[in-house]
Amino acid sequence: MEDGKVMKLLSSNKAATAAGIVAIVVIGMALVFEPVTRNVVAQDGLCSYCHVEQEYLADTRLSYSQHHPPAQEDGALPDAEQARCVDCHLPRGLFSAVDAWAHFASLTDLFGHVRYRTAERAGNWIPPRQAAAYRVRDRLYEYDSPTCRSCHVMAEIEPKRERGVNAHQKAVDEQKTCIECHYNEKHRPVDLRDDAFGRVDDKKLAKLAD
Repeated sequence: MEDGKVMKLLSSNKAATAAGIVAIVVIGMALVFEPVTRNVVAQDGLCSYCHVEQEYLADTRLSYSQHHPPAQEDGALPDAEQARCVDCHLPRGLFSAVDAWAHFASLTDLFGHVRYRTAERAGNWIPPRQAAAYRVRDRLYEYDSPTCRSCHVMAEIEPKRERGVNAHQKAVDEQKTCIECHYNEKHRPVDLRDDAFGRVDDKKLAKLAD
């Protein structure tokens, strides 16, 4: 008799565990589904819990001090909707939502705010902010800056200065992607790695020549 009760209890526990796992999977899939992630989960306020004020240039931060697209001379916003964090950091598409999930699963940025000491810069240790910049740049370079191109059409860009006109024409001629020039667009500046965007520095070239 007791054995029967034990078996029923074990069976009910297994069923509850299985139901819990299924519920977690279903909820997780719903959260990483791109439209849900973009419009419900990945809001600027949520991003700001980990990505704090000191990560941004105070006079160019998109969501809080300046708008993107920029405001007109009379202070009125343009017809285009203001860009959010997710508009630059999450490419559109179902499978792109895994980028957002990586933010929730990683604590490296938060760790960097707690321990960000000069002594830890020695050796091969890379501060989290720099590491994050490298990852984002590499991804944008690999996929031809898709989040930039979702708003900016290369053929329709009309720089106000001659320098900008020449730079954009050169980018078209050399088939460069946006991030190769606009790598320090809105966040605090982070120097390029020597091998960024497929580049090889002079020292490495010398070693290869030897």
